[in-house]
Amino acid sequence: MAFFNLIMKTMLTNLVSLDKPSLLIARGGVSIKEEPLWNTKKIVNVTPSGLPVSVDYHWEKQFIYYSEMPAGELYRVKLGDDGSVSPKKIIITTKSMDFSQYAVDWVQDKIYWIDVEKNDTLYVSNLDGTMTKTLAVLNRLVRMTKPILDPYKKYIYFTSSNGIERIGMNGKDRKMIYSDIFFIGTDLGSDMAIDFQTDRIYYIEKVYSRISSMKSDGTDNRQELTNVYKSKFLTCYQGNLYYLGSKYDLDTFMRYNPSTGATTQQDLEHNLWDYRIYHPFAQVSGTNPCGSNNGGCTHLCLPNHTGNPAYTCECPDKYEKQGNTCVESS
Repeated sequence: MAFFNLIMKTMLTNLVSLDKPSLLIARGGVSIKEEPLWNTKKIVNVTPSGLPVSVDYHWEKQFIYYSEMPAGELYRVKLGDDGSVSPKKIIITTKSMDFSQYAVDWVQDKIYWIDVEKNDTLYVSNLDGTMTKTLAVLNRLVRMTKPILDPYKKYIYFTSSNGIERIGMNGKDRKMIYSDIFFIGTDLGSDMAIDFQTDRIYYIEKVYSRISSMKSDGTDNRQELTNVYKSKFLTCYQGNLYYLGSKYDLDTFMRYNPSTGATTQQDLEHNLWDYRIYHPFAQVSGTNPCGSNNGGCTHLCLPNHTGNPAYTCECPDKYEKQGNTCVESS
């Protein structure tokens, strides 16, 4: 019955929101903002202990993830078929007051995050925060809002002091794919998005007040939009690039079509801490090499971006391999 309800929800959502998708937003709590009238459904309220500042989700499992300031923790709630919301669970704990550098992998069912208080250490865990493993120490020198995932090609993208880099979802083969001297000491490129349909990465260059794009391997770099002052929070959906602009110091929801060059906008009449396009087409299913019996792994199964092998069995932190399993380190 739960699966049938999810299918019906998806079909109804598709009918009304292919062109005007719902938004999962962080503003005065966590809410789902639905077109065409921007009706708002509150998911999480503001509490005296924290203000939600970042959001993500897993559509198929109906999980909503969010972080609060100044707690430095990542929380998760589950949406019920009857509209109910489960009590929040603490998934990840950091010492960062404004922790927002995480991303949900809806294909491999993992969470990737960066702890800026630990030399930008990159971690991975299961969706419930278990089996945490250190993947790499990035030492980026500049901050970004979130790592950007390509769960189909099994890569993680992030900004560093010199440009845009990528690394495999298993923490291997780190590579600079775009370099610009003006990244040094700045927060350029801090907002990125991947268009999986065209295999292009869109990114903001704040010093130039423009949005540019390139192929996911760093080639074919080109300018897309200029004079986009105060732009932020890029995301791609159904062949369009969405981002937030500014009008009278309030956010505007912008949509840019790279094929036609057309740009439209809609005033939001307030400012957002964060948002995500909330729609099943924004999280199309893919091949999970660990999907069958966790790949046969006893603990952590991680995809391999090279495809050979398709995945590897790994041990979480404080564990070490012993034969075909993992045991606690002595």
